[in-house]
Amino acid sequence: MNRQNILITMTLVFLLGSTVGYSLTTAGDRFFASEAPFTIGVDSPEGINIYILTEVDEGDNDEETVVEEIHHEFVFTASSDQGMIVWDFGDGATATGATAVHDYDLPGMYSVSATQTMADEVITKELIVIVHLNSQAEVDNMECVCAPTAKDTIILLSDHEGQSLLEGFVRVEHDGSSESCSLRNPLQECHLRVLLQRTEAGEIIEETELFDDTFRSNEQVVDFSFPDTVLEPGQRLQLRLETDQVRDWHKPTAEWSMSAPLL
Repeated sequence: MNRQNILITMTLVFLLGSTVGYSLTTAGDRFFASEAPFTIGVDSPEGINIYILTEVDEGDNDEETVVEEIHHEFVFTASSDQGMIVWDFGDGATATGATAVHDYDLPGMYSVSATQTMADEVITKELIVIVHLNSQAEVDNMECVCAPTAKDTIILLSDHEGQSLLEGFVRVEHDGSSESCSLRNPLQECHLRVLLQRTEAGEIIEETELFDDTFRSNEQVVDFSFPDTVLEPGQRLQLRLETDQVRDWHKPTAEWSMSAPLL
């Protein structure tokens, strides 16, 4: 083979190797292909799970609680499909293959790893994904002290261990056959008390008053924001809504978000 033909052959081999993602090296007078470095990625480093709670009241004071959870799906990919690739998602779940889809039950920060096992080497790469939580609740009527079924309303905010940002609002709206809140006289104004409670083993260990006042509108909104909420194992945060005014009858709803807990 003359020198010109050798150069043409070398050029074709180099272009072929570049096209399929390989680099060419030499060992003496031989050429061989070696794979590019093994890497992993994810379509988005952060996701948001959705939690929706609804209490359905059929008039018997025995509400049915319906919960819907929508989990964010992460798509993980590896730069190579050579050998065996095993994913560890950091929550006890695993998968195999160059592409994997996974969602998380709980908010948090997760370390995800992928291990590529070849005949002559084992490579492990890691990345971090973060799962936040948005929640909303629609609960049964908060009824007045004059009603035979009068009761307080409890809305669970969080029972996730660690430190997180918790913020949102609770709303009560007039819902009943009595006169509109806006038509009440000063002695019959609607009343609302909102308490933030920390519990442990079912016992209240801390309580903060967020709102305690009367109002004459058909809707009352109470905002809240707790930038450094810390929950120890077995603790939970909840809202307690109360009313002590005759003829109050309100429908509570709430929406809140929680950043991924930091342990």
